[in-house]
Amino acid sequence: MIDKEKLAQLRHVSQLLLDVRLMTLDRATQARQDSLDRLAELNRPAPPSDLNPVIAGEVAMRYQLWADQRRSAINLVLARQTVEWTEARKDASEAFGRNQVVGKLQDGTT
Repeated sequence: MIDKEKLAQLRHVSQLLLDVRLMTLDRATQARQDSLDRLAELNRPAPPSDLNPVIAGEVAMRYQLWADQRRSAINLVLARQTVEWTEARKDASEAFGRNQVVGKLQDGTT
């Protein structure tokens, strides 16, 4: 039989681990969402202007070139963030499961 004090300590440690994993997941989620938001901002159409149509076309073309370069850079970051987010989600899920099992052991409802 497992000592109740040791089980309580194990429950405390598993809860701390779960809290850390959830905090890591929250940070990864926020960082990924920030990148998705930046990508969405690049797709927003420019407000109509009273520029000469030729100049407005050149400005739009230069903006698209710049935006394509930014999208490329953001997509690289987003790929890394998505991997980190996926791993953080998996780690949080495992920590949650462990915490639940320890809780059931502690409650004696296995």
